[in-house]
Amino acid sequence: MFNEKIKPPLVLTLICIITCGLLVAAYEATYVDTTGVITEKLTAGLTEVYGSAEGFEMLKNNDGTVLTYEGVTSVLFDGENTAFEITADGYSSGGLHVLVGLNSSGAVNGVSVMTIGETPGVGTKVQDDSFKNQFKGIVYENTVSADTGETKVKAKAVWGTREEIKRLKLDAAASSSSGSGFELDAISGATFSSNGMYTAVKTALAAYEEMKGADE
Repeated sequence: MFNEKIKPPLVLTLICIITCGLLVAAYEATYVDTTGVITEKLTAGLTEVYGSAEGFEMLKNNDGTVLTYEGVTSVLFDGENTAFEITADGYSSGGLHVLVGLNSSGAVNGVSVMTIGETPGVGTKVQDDSFKNQFKGIVYENTVSADTGETKVKAKAVWGTREEIKRLKLDAAASSSSGSGFELDAISGATFSSNGMYTAVKTALAAYEEMKGADE
């Protein structure tokens, strides 16, 4: 009687252990670490912004780790142009994975949306050229308050509690760019997504300023 009761759960446990082991082994055998690698998405983004990805390298620290800044996953440089890989919040937390490219003068050359998790048909409109092209030519000075010298929306991709993210989204939606030298033409019904894209651009420009300061 005892064996009849213990045998089924024991067999099921062994099956689960063996299955888990096989899954781990399969993952380790197929996993490819893309850290520090210019992926196909990045290559496509660079091509969209600059017409070619040729000559770009991912910048690294002296210890070999990938160079990052607040809100910036990686930085790519071809000796003249600088591109920043950024994940920002739109309507969805982390819903915008973009590449913001700057030219040698520090002005936005273009923006490429590599992955988007926004509302189809509404928030996804931020990847249209008609929206993205408004950022071309913006420099850091266009995105800061004339009164405080600080950006209207904090330049970072935020990960926090539901309440924190909601508050930050509301702050971003209430924030206007009047007096900053640039007026965001937001997509109707997609304020969060529009502000998220603008925040990504600000993040790149702020990181570029930090890079310049480090070189001086």
